[in-house]
Amino acid sequence: MIDDTKKLEVSNRVFVLLIVFLIGLAGFWSFRIYEIWKNTSGNYAREISVEATGKAYVTPDVALVNLGIEAKGKTAAAAVKEGTKVMNSVSDELVKMGIEKKDIKTTNYYLSPNYNWTQAEGSKQEGYMLSQSVTVKVRDLEKIGDVVAKAISLGANTVGDFQFTVDDTEKAKDEARKDAIEKVKAKAKIMEEQAGFKLGDALSYYEYEPYYDGKGGGMAMEYAAVDSGMGGGSPTISAGQQEIQLTVSMSYRLRY
Repeated sequence: MIDDTKKLEVSNRVFVLLIVFLIGLAGFWSFRIYEIWKNTSGNYAREISVEATGKAYVTPDVALVNLGIEAKGKTAAAAVKEGTKVMNSVSDELVKMGIEKKDIKTTNYYLSPNYNWTQAEGSKQEGYMLSQSVTVKVRDLEKIGDVVAKAISLGANTVGDFQFTVDDTEKAKDEARKDAIEKVKAKAKIMEEQAGFKLGDALSYYEYEPYYDGKGGGMAMEYAAVDSGMGGGSPTISAGQQEIQLTVSMSYRLRY
């Protein structure tokens, strides 16, 4: 009888402990479910992103000029000899004008058969043609016209693809960034007034540069003379201004 009584007491204790454990477990999960519900309810701090593009205008200080020659010859060697002679002369004279050798870069060199078409004979090879060009970086923009005139006077017969850019754009980017942030803040204020919500602290910041093709704006070029000797003088070239853009996106916490 005594053993049965002890067994019953032990069973009761185990049962009570099990009940207490289950009550505690139920309380824990009830609290967790309440937290999850609270965080997914309307009290959760939602976010909204505001984006704007800032602009700054700078005057380009570097010009990229493409100079080249298309030389023809009865043989491949003759075409190469003529093209090499002209381009070497152009490079040597540009160095004498103050252009550094590192700023003269060969960008195209192509030798191919030269074909001519006639009604009587159709397509017929007439020797070879060499197409050769260099890109010249001109750091003194006042020399652009003289560079072009000198190259043409030495035999260069392909000139163009002018590109104007800024060597150091960081200062302009700072101005564009400041403009973009001011626009973001102004837009956020208007959104608050029109939509009826309140914006809290800024949560994130992101910026990027819109696609830019590398060419300066406002470039103009006029030849004072069209003959190969440039007898009328150097061409007038204007770099104009270049627009630097920076887009800023900021996320804000919504308050109610």
